[in-house]
Amino acid sequence: MEENLTQMEYLKTVILSQLLLESNENLFFTKQYKQQVKNKINSLNKDLEEIVRTEFKVIYDTDSETTTNILRNIDEIVEKLKTSSIDELVFMNAIIDKYKENKEWFVQHENAEFLKLN
Repeated sequence: MEENLTQMEYLKTVILSQLLLESNENLFFTKQYKQQVKNKINSLNKDLEEIVRTEFKVIYDTDSETTTNILRNIDEIVEKLKTSSIDELVFMNAIIDKYKENKEWFVQHENAEFLKLN
């Protein structure tokens, strides 16, 4: 059980690192992206990419099907988050709060499932 909790923490790190990588990429062509900021972001991105790569391998080697399904869902969430307006992000946050308050209702009324891999 402890190993599973550790892997879930790794997975959370991978998710958050990927979100930061995606967010940093949006800064590349802005006026604020000066040399000093550029160097720091590039250095951080390099470190994060290594973390993501390393932790992904650990998680994937443990259960490739579950990992693939989770990562597919993560990619979808990242895409939705990075393309959403501030107003949409606030609304999504409220929905997540409602879900956390009453998970049972969501389980009964909404459908979420993993795809079976071939």
